[in-house]
Amino acid sequence: MELFTNLIASPVLPATVLLGLMVAWSFMAMLGAVDLDVGGPDVDIGQDLDLSVGSHATEGMALLALKWLNIKNVPLVVWLGVFSVIWWFISISLWSAIDSRIFTDPGWFWSSLLILKNLAISLPLAKLATTPMKPWFVVEKIGATHLIGQECQISSLEATPEFGQVRFRTEGAPLLLNVRTDGQHLAKGTKVWITHYDAQHRVYIVSPTTTESLPP
Repeated sequence: MELFTNLIASPVLPATVLLGLMVAWSFMAMLGAVDLDVGGPDVDIGQDLDLSVGSHATEGMALLALKWLNIKNVPLVVWLGVFSVIWWFISISLWSAIDSRIFTDPGWFWSSLLILKNLAISLPLAKLATTPMKPWFVVEKIGATHLIGQECQISSLEATPEFGQVRFRTEGAPLLLNVRTDGQHLAKGTKVWITHYDAQHRVYIVSPTTTESLPP
C-alpha cells in the first residue's frame, strides 16, 4: 500500500505516468500493434542543421540542448525508455527517503519544484547512460540524390501515397527514410526502388520491385 501511495504522490506521478506509457508502448510493440524500429536515429537526408549566425538563437540553443542530451544521436524511443526509468527511480527514491519526510502533503507549488529538481538530476544521468550508445546509431552522411535507384525495404506497417518509412542498409546502422509511394499501398517488408526525391516535401518516392501490393 505504501508503495502504491508513493507511486501516485504528486512529485512522483509524472515520472510514473511516463514509465507506464513506455512500458505499455513496448508491450504493444512486442505484440506487433506498433512498429518497433530502433535501427538508428530518425534521419532526414537532405536537411542540414542551420547553426549559422543568421539562425534564431532559441532554435540554435534547442538544437544544442538536444545534441548535448544525445537525443540527436540516439533514437527517441530508446532515449525516452532510458530517461523514464532514471526519472522514475530518482523521483520515487528521493520521495521515499527524503522528500516525503520534509513535505508530508506538498501543494502544487512545492510539488512542481520537486518535479523540476528530479528532472534536473535525471537529465544529466540520462545523458551519461545514453552516451555509450551513440556509436551504435552512427549513420552515414549521404546526399539525397545519391539514393535514387537504390533498393530498400518498407519498415513501417505499410507505405502509402500519404505516409511511409523504409530501411536503407549501409555499412553502419541502417537509415530510416520518410517515403511516399507512387499510388500503391505496400505492406511492411516489401522491397522497393527509390525512384526520385521530392525536395518540396522532403520525402522519397518509391515503387515496388515486384507487383505485390495491398489494395488502396
